[in-house]
Amino acid sequence: MVLLAPSWHALQELIRTLEYWCTKLDISCNTRKTVCVIFKPKSRDRLITDNFPPFTLNGCSLSFVQQFKYLGHIVSNTLNDDDDIKREIRNLFMRTNMLISRYSKCSINVILTLFRSYCMSLYYIGIWKFRSCYNRCIKKFFWL
Repeated sequence: MVLLAPSWHALQELIRTLEYWCTKLDISCNTRKTVCVIFKPKSRDRLITDNFPPFTLNGCSLSFVQQFKYLGHIVSNTLNDDDDIKREIRNLFMRTNMLISRYSKCSINVILTLFRSYCMSLYYIGIWKFRSCYNRCIKKFFWL
């Protein structure tokens, strides 16, 4: 779950609402995994302060981080996806190496099907940074 608010006070109110409903529904939040990120405004003249008092959830202070992983993707306070792209590139190479080690003796049709299934993601299609990585994986996979 992600809670977004325009101010410290508004976010603390959202956290209090979360605490209330967690108590009402008899569920709990893991405060060791719950973190806070401050997204700084693009305009430096709008930055008032970047030092906030800690938020509390169930009596525990929440830590502030620069980035975190949410639903498998890295979210960063710099509002760019460079770290997530690097992670996806590493995963593409890892999947390619795994397929090569396990299925290198299979027919070309089987290899093509496996490569399409495990190494071609819709996430990669629109990102130009994957083009050279993808080409290297294809060459490696097909011994070119």
